[in-house]
Amino acid sequence: MMVHNQDAVLNRLSIEQRKLLDQVKAAMELYFGSDVRRIAHAHDVTGYAFELLQFIDADPVETLCASYLHDIGIPEAERKYDQCSGKLQEQEGPAVAKRILYEITHDAVLIERVCELVGRHHTPGGVDRPEFRILWDADALVNLVEVVADKEAYAIEAILERALVTEPGLRLARQIFLSPAADD
Repeated sequence: MMVHNQDAVLNRLSIEQRKLLDQVKAAMELYFGSDVRRIAHAHDVTGYAFELLQFIDADPVETLCASYLHDIGIPEAERKYDQCSGKLQEQEGPAVAKRILYEITHDAVLIERVCELVGRHHTPGGVDRPEFRILWDADALVNLVEVVADKEAYAIEAILERALVTEPGLRLARQIFLSPAADD
């Protein structure tokens, strides 16, 4: 996992916006409880979202809230269906995200837009907004670690070309998975 410079994005936000993001992060961690794997995944995805926000013009609060909450439907899907497929995450996630966000903010537009991203984050081309494209690529950057393991460079390149939807996301993926340091 790369070290992300969050300051470039955070410095553009108001104190209230930073506080909201801290509250969303804390609420996600509380909701997932002892599930450190899912908490770590949300943090990793959000780290890549911070990175991509430096190159893509998107609403940082919406993007980062969705990054923290994108998999929030997993526990409910597992409780109801004993599984957590992408479709079930999309089905169950928005209601949970809405409850969490409404306890933090009454910004109906933000809540609606974040819930839309949570409800489509496994659907290619799910929401035609830069915030969705950042979430898509950030989630892919984390999940690709398992996909590209033990593959040759030409195969990795082909996977990256298919998996990522932004040019900054593809550049970052090439740095991570194809640079000589990636072999260490």
